[in-house]
Amino acid sequence: MDMKISAYRQSVQNAPLKEGDVVYASNIKEDKDGKYILNINGKNVEALSKDILSNPPVKLQIIKTAPLEVEIAKQNSPLSFNVGDKVNVKLLSSLNNGYMVEIGGKSYNASLLSTPQSSRFIAEVIKTDGLLLLKETNISPKLSALSLMAKEITAFNQREIVNILKENGVIQLQSLAADDIKKFLRNSGQFFENRLSKGLDIDGDAKLAAYVTGNNMAENAISKLQIANVLMGSDFFAFFENEELDFDDGIMRFSRNNKGGYSLFIKINFSKIGETIISFIKHYENTYNITVRTKVNISAELSRLHIKNCNIYWKEMKERDKEFFIIKKDDLKEMQGFETIG
Repeated sequence: MDMKISAYRQSVQNAPLKEGDVVYASNIKEDKDGKYILNINGKNVEALSKDILSNPPVKLQIIKTAPLEVEIAKQNSPLSFNVGDKVNVKLLSSLNNGYMVEIGGKSYNASLLSTPQSSRFIAEVIKTDGLLLLKETNISPKLSALSLMAKEITAFNQREIVNILKENGVIQLQSLAADDIKKFLRNSGQFFENRLSKGLDIDGDAKLAAYVTGNNMAENAISKLQIANVLMGSDFFAFFENEELDFDDGIMRFSRNNKGGYSLFIKINFSKIGETIISFIKHYENTYNITVRTKVNISAELSRLHIKNCNIYWKEMKERDKEFFIIKKDDLKEMQGFETIG
């Protein structure tokens, strides 16, 4: 007996199957005399089949249980289309081994030759016997772009992106001075395409550096952050670190009000006072309110600071204050325009 089949046999378990059940099988290995080792419902079972089983996943119907015998299942709904037809498809849900789709008001289990670009599309019928096989057609550039954005955001991982940017040294901020912040944001890579389209200087841009050096990880991380910021609408996020001053990781969030003005919020970790949140909010014309939130009471130290046109306050930082700096999928308001599956 083939060693692979033997290894499968060692993990064969009794699956709770009944005659007439329709199931999906994967990891199909042919034994001999029409017997197969199948993975059904996450368990390896040995079964007899008169049909030739290949190209998993395969939709099967249980004929007998002792011993287990299967055959390729017929479609649940009678087909109103043939191989070669173009049909309107609506994705209902994703399955472990395919999709549940709706065609002509009837539902079918189907496999697609490529990842769907939208929840509604036109497809060519490639195969009707066994598992229904479809091929998406007429994929527009707009749908492809929207699908790419939706996929990037559904897999958005803020911490992973920060770590990649740190590893590649593209989020270094020299100081919290206004000019340095502007320079950092300008070269963060998030405005690369805009600067390029307007013929502006792109020297020092992080995304340009990623392109030139072939650093795909950094390029993809910046692209994910660009997409997230576009979908955030009125808000904008940026991450930074500094190896020379007394702070390390930091996050900036810019929030735009209905008058087009921005408020700046910075979350930073100082070596002496720990986590700190600083907000800069325009109060009146050229007057700003600066609020510093820390766990440690530093109101006395702040009272000695005098910055022109600025009112400085201290507040005790609460755990919920830090949630403001977490980009959640629910925050990506424009995602309502995407229909995603799964």
